[in-house]
Formats: sequence, structure tokens, C-alpha cells
Amino acid sequence: MCGIAFIRAPAISPGERCERMGAALQRLKHRGPDESGCFAGCDFVAGHTRLAIIDLKGGHQPMRDPSGRWVLVFNGEIYNYRELRARLTGRWDFRDDSDTEVLLAGLVTEGARFVECMDGMWAFVLHDTATGDSLLSRDRFGKKPLYYRHHGATLACASELPALAALAPDVAVAEDAAGIADYFRYGYALPGKTCVAGVNEVLPAHTLKLRADGSIVQERYWAPSIEPWTGSFEEAAEQVRELLTQSVRRRQLASDVEVGAFLSGGVDSTTVCALAQKSGFGRLRTFTAGFAEPTYDERAPAARAATELGTLHTSEEIKPDIAATLATELPRRMGQPFGDSSLVPSALVASVAARHVKVVLTGDGSDEIFGGYARYAGRLLRQRYHRLPASLRSIVERGVLATPEPYAHHSGSLLKRAHLFVRLAREDKETTYIGPPAIRKETLEQLVPWLSAGNAMPDRPWPDDPDELRHMLLMDCLVYLPQDILQKVDRATMMHSLEARSPFLDKALFEFVIRLPWQWHFSGVRGKRVLQAAMRGRVPDFIWNRRKQGFASPVSHWMRHWLGDDLLAMTDSSDTGVVDVAGLRTLLREHRAGRADHSQPLWLAYAYLRWRAG
Repeated sequence: MCGIAFIRAPAISPGERCERMGAALQRLKHRGPDESGCFAGCDFVAGHTRLAIIDLKGGHQPMRDPSGRWVLVFNGEIYNYRELRARLTGRWDFRDDSDTEVLLAGLVTEGARFVECMDGMWAFVLHDTATGDSLLSRDRFGKKPLYYRHHGATLACASELPALAALAPDVAVAEDAAGIADYFRYGYALPGKTCVAGVNEVLPAHTLKLRADGSIVQERYWAPSIEPWTGSFEEAAEQVRELLTQSVRRRQLASDVEVGAFLSGGVDSTTVCALAQKSGFGRLRTFTAGFAEPTYDERAPAARAATELGTLHTSEEIKPDIAATLATELPRRMGQPFGDSSLVPSALVASVAARHVKVVLTGDGSDEIFGGYARYAGRLLRQRYHRLPASLRSIVERGVLATPEPYAHHSGSLLKRAHLFVRLAREDKETTYIGPPAIRKETLEQLVPWLSAGNAMPDRPWPDDPDELRHMLLMDCLVYLPQDILQKVDRATMMHSLEARSPFLDKALFEFVIRLPWQWHFSGVRGKRVLQAAMRGRVPDFIWNRRKQGFASPVSHWMRHWLGDDLLAMTDSSDTGVVDVAGLRTLLREHRAGRADHSQPLWLAYAYLRWRAG
């Protein structure tokens, strides 16, 4: 796992290009503290920082082919690199045992289509010194980031936005109006976009070729089939179990260092840990962290799961002072506003794991492909709820909204879930679902009344699906998963030089599960029915009976105290961007008075203003 950077700028001097690259690599050091390197050509510089995982003695980057024509910088892991290496033997004289050289060999001998046979996670830049063309690519799900700024013959790209800014210090960082609008509506920028003017992100499952003449061609190399599977439910559960077992083992094998795992005591992480513990690699190290607030703390179930599985478990409490420091620091590290406050605890549990291992397995991706989110159950309930007489619905809604919304996490509060459901029930059913809205419409208008139009819905690699639930599942895989979950996990882990691997986002597993009837994922309104059938008897029984909790932050409590004070102080600035100060202060007063839980819009404003402040 690494950080990569590249700049092609014929108009500036070689010394200036190298100076910019040095600054960028310094900002990427946390992604790769083990080694760094750069290579300068006639009009470009490629740079790399390395976290050594595979072939600890080889795999040095930037890597060049024997002729010196091609230069590669690569961030990620290719799990099937040994099979690909065997396929390339005879056409390439391998010099080391790294997956990096396998990638270079495949791209040079087979071209951009080589990525189609790769299984793993990646972001890379391959530069052709003969033609001046550059090839960029990201993995199928967008696990590894790659941002770029392009103007004329100049191209700059990097793993993170602060490093990209170092490559273009002559360009002021300015807000992109459409990106900011998407941020306040969804909590993140939409695929391929950012909140920074002039900066884009390579789309997941795409290659992007920048030709020497300045033209850009971006092409999708993978689109999963959604043709319905014709087997039985029992056969599907057996296939899921087999594919998931293989996926976990593959991610343990592709490493020359110890592999640990995050363990929350929920279905997803416990499933991964159960399979990893039984795969024959010795006793698995597992890690969790939690807050003192009971509804935001999963340490007890995680400890119970660790005991039953027999893992070597480490658990820590997240102290308020450390959380406060991270809440202040993370918006700057992200390089753009990011609305998921669980970035804070994710970074903290990563810091715990990084003291012991360099690689962890996670349960990310399971909710999106197996229907685990509460919003899916909410949609099913809404379909039934709207069959009730309007008068009865009105009584229910007035009764719920007449009570103050509690600060507790929804997993531990029936009243909180009732408030969330009433909001969902009142949503416009005709609105096309792109992702879960960050805040409700009326609050959005109060907080950012001058918000511009956002970006268009991202292109979908499948036709429109008239079924609401299936459409939601597919769109969450396309939008919410890469833009929120995977971005959060990458930044939270890599800020501590820790690599995260996601067995649920295995290509073969995903391509199989996405074809199953969506109804198979639900038992009543509860999701993950197929996964439960696949793993029953392999995961402790108590796990299946737990309510889904999620790894959230107690922002509601923080906003009543130190975080609210910090936010209030920022409203004294003469420049608050699109945020309406009067509306923000009203929301904060209502929140602190206990009249409503406005923690999410307040966090959106906090992250935005922190980012603007630099």
C-alpha cells in the first residue's frame, strides 16, 4: 500500500517539478513510511511512498521496464498476481517477486485491457516516455483514490488532495459550486467529482488515458452482469460461503507481513474474523475501539465475539480529548469536506491496530450487497405504511414528531428510529434515489439557502430498474460505497500507515451476489438473509440477534459541549461560504436545548468550515 504522485508540466523547469514532487511526497509519507522514491524525465516526475507488504526486498518504485520507456507508480495490492505472473512468464524476464512488476509487465505486454484480469485494489499511473501518453486507473469499487488536475499539456495527479495541491501550488484552491452542493445533499462528492474547482477523481472501474496532445479518454473496463441467477436459495447460500471463504484466504495469502482484522461484534466483521481465524494462518489479531456513551460502544460484543472465536483481541476506549483533536485535524487531511463523522472513530481504531500489524481485514461492502442498511428496511416499511389511510398516518406522524428526538444512536433507541422513519415516509417518492440524503430538505434550506445545483446523476452500467429496493442496492454500490465508506476507510487507515482489505468486495463474490433476487436478502424487513444462511454455525449465534449498530460517533453529545463551542466560534468569521450563519446558530440552539437532534447538519457545517479555514 502506498501513496503515488505524478506531474507532467513541460512549461516549468525540471528543478521546479522536482521541488513540487518533494512537497507532495512529504504530504503522502503517512501512506508509505517505509520507503520513497521519484524518477524525473524530460518533462515529468513520478513519485512514490511505500508501505511494504509484498516482496519486502523488491518492488521499488517508481518502476521502469528494461527499455526505460515505461514508468509506473502503483498503490494497492493485486491478489492474483502469482497467477498473472505465471501467465506472463516467457514474455517478460521478471527481476523481483512483487505484484508491482507483474502489473508493469502486464500493461506493457497486453496494454490497458490487462486490468480486466486483475483481482485486487489499485490506483496507478503508467507513463509512456516515447509518446508522452499517461494511463491512469482505479480498481472496480474505488478502494484506492486517485485525483487529478488537467490543464492543456499539464497533468498532476496524486493519491490525496493535499498532495495534489502541492503539485500545483500556483493554482489557488477554490470551491467547486456543484461539488459543494452535492456535499451538503449527500455528505460527499459524487463519483468522479470533488469539492475543489478544477480537480476530478478517476472513476472506479475505469481507465483514463491522457494523450500528449492534451485530450482525455476515460473508459469503463468492468460492468457486473445483473442477469438473474437461476439456482435455489440453498445453492446460493452455499456458493456465498465458498466464495467468501476463498476471498478471506486470498487476502491473507497476498502478504509477507501479519494480517489482522477489525472486530466490532457485528455480523460483517465477525463473519470475516471467523473465516480468517479458521484459515490456518495462526491466531488472528483483532481490534476494536469504543466510546464511553453506551449506544456508541461495541466493545462488549466485540470482546464476546473474540472470546468465542479465539482471536487475540485488543480493545481501547476513545478518549474525548483524542476525538476532539482528530475532529479538528481530519477535515484538513481530507482535502475537501467530508460529512461522515464516523471517520473519527475509524481513524482511532486504525491507530490501535497499526501498533501491532500493517494489514487488517474489514467487513466493508457487506451492507451494500446483502441489504444490511436500515434504510432498506425503511423503504420496505414505507411501501406498507402508505397503504394505511392518510388520516391514520397523520396521527402517527404528529405523535412521533411531538416528542423530542433523542440524542442516542438509532440502534439503541426506538424513538430515534421512529423519527427517522417519519422523515423517510414524508420524502417525495418520485425523487430518483442517488444516495441517502445527508439531511432533510427543510433543514438543508435553512442551513445553506443559496446552494447551487449539484452534478448530474452518475452514469450507471446497468439499465433502469423499476424496483425501488434493487435500484437502491445498485446505486449504493455505485455511489455511497466508494464516495463514503471506502473513502473513509482508506483515509482513516492510511493516516496510520495501515492497509485495509475488504473480503466482501471480492470480484467473484460481488458478481455472484448482485444477480440474486433482492427478496432473498430480506426476512421480513431484516436484511442479510442469504449471508446468515451461508454462515450459520460458523459465526457465534448471538451475533445474528444483535441490532445493527454501525461504527458511529457521539456527535450529538459533542455538539452540546466542546464541538458546539468550536462550531459557534467559527461562525464569527466574516467568510462562511454557503453556510447561513443565522440558520446554523438556530439549529445549534435547538440542538443544545434538546428540541431536536441536528447533529448531522451541524457536523456537515463543521467539516465544511474547518476545511475552508485550512
